[in-house]
Amino acid sequence: MTQGDEHHVLLSADTNGDGKPDVWMTDTTGDGTADLYQFDTTGDGTIDVTVVEGAEEPGTDRLVIEGDGGHPQEV
Repeated sequence: MTQGDEHHVLLSADTNGDGKPDVWMTDTTGDGTADLYQFDTTGDGTIDVTVVEGAEEPGTDRLVIEGDGGHPQEV
């Protein structure tokens, strides 16, 4: 059972073949379903895209995407 802010990685993958994981699917709520997705799109060891799924209230899903995908942000 998950309590508090514990995170359980359900799946991690090495998508670019460098021997290090660069995609993580995490269950932050303990319900057995992934709701946090993190990606290292550049292979530099730093997470640069984060996607969060969850429900504030039953039936209300939210999707939050943070990060620049490894590309400089245009000003």
